[in-house]
Amino acid sequence: MTAPAPKVGNLSARGVPDPVPEVFHDTGASGKVSEPAGLDRRLYLVLGAVVGLGPFSIDMYLPALPEMASALGTSAGTIQMTVTAFLIGLTFGPLFFGPLSDALGRKRPIMLTLAVYSLISLLIAMVSSVELMIALRFVQAFGGGSAFALARSVVRDVLSGDALARAMSILTVIVLGAPILAPFIGGFLLLVIGWRAIFVALATLGAIMLVAVWRRLPETLPPRRRRPLDLPTSLRGYLSITRSRAALAYAVCGGAVAGILFSYLAATPFIYIEYYGLDEQWYGALFAVGVVGAWIAQFFNIRYVLRIGYRRMVLLGALLLTLLSGGLLWVTFTDFGGLAGVVTAGVLALSCMHLVTPCAHAGVLDEFPQMAGSASGFADFARFALGSAGAAAVSLFNDGTPRTFGLVVMACAVLALLSAVVAHSPTTKRFAS
Repeated sequence: MTAPAPKVGNLSARGVPDPVPEVFHDTGASGKVSEPAGLDRRLYLVLGAVVGLGPFSIDMYLPALPEMASALGTSAGTIQMTVTAFLIGLTFGPLFFGPLSDALGRKRPIMLTLAVYSLISLLIAMVSSVELMIALRFVQAFGGGSAFALARSVVRDVLSGDALARAMSILTVIVLGAPILAPFIGGFLLLVIGWRAIFVALATLGAIMLVAVWRRLPETLPPRRRRPLDLPTSLRGYLSITRSRAALAYAVCGGAVAGILFSYLAATPFIYIEYYGLDEQWYGALFAVGVVGAWIAQFFNIRYVLRIGYRRMVLLGALLLTLLSGGLLWVTFTDFGGLAGVVTAGVLALSCMHLVTPCAHAGVLDEFPQMAGSASGFADFARFALGSAGAAAVSLFNDGTPRTFGLVVMACAVLALLSAVVAHSPTTKRFAS
């Protein structure tokens, strides 16, 4: 007998649960999986913590890079390749594990990737060469990093439409704590124990998340909704995503705004510290201001996306982002306000970026409910590929002034706006409602 369609609390026409309903439960010893009934707050915390492992894995060990280079007998440029290797793993890992979760369900693949993450983190803590560390960082992200994408597909199994976009913003609010906490935790471990303790701590976090997923995460993809696990099916799935103009536009839009974030991360240490002479100890404080702006944007999303609709929110956010990026471009070319002007304009643009990101990701997932794992993997691939391109452009065309940063941000904002217009167009073909 076919199970009834899932119901999420008292739904509006947009599929909106309000208040947040209780989560569904497995049927127990029978092995059958019930349909989801919603997300409760504990499940938000579990999924948010899993997604938050991504920024923790980068931000926590950044303060240790100089000491790691010295301990492993290598240069600063070579040790920075460990960051690049991790980003490459985050780019391609979800493409592999997305179809796997569409075939096997969400829970087991997430547990597998977290187990890989913890094991590799322990191995990194014992390395004696930078070459081995670079290789292990790639494996850590390729395997464990895929859990971050799969966690979002869990939300798509449960919610859709504007409620899905709202849930993505709630997850992001939780995740945004990582850029503030991680450097302080990493710096403390570096000072008290040493850089290897940072990776032991990451392994411990991964193990804690593994237990939390095992104990708290229900299976959200029942067997009747799963897809075959083979290469032709996986390739056809990704091909269908690229053929959906709406999904592709949302993926490009999300990737373009990630380009702004990545260029911000790559450019601001140079601009703040070297160009304007800011003391290094104050960089973290200015970075935290950007996180606060991102939090405000997410709370705006949570409060208003159900009224505005996530498709219009993407368009509105991309338009505001383009206007504010124009202001940043003007500031970087005129040096208006000096450091204060760049910080203010940059934080405003970065905040508007967070109006777009969760809704654009929801737009990709919403088009393909039958293969949310693959759709989430594709969205993450676009995000990290275009995001890395933004960071690379800042480095490649750096002229010793903040102007390159302003130009790259403006170019990414225009691409995001054009993609948002295509995604929002009534003539754009949609695969699912």
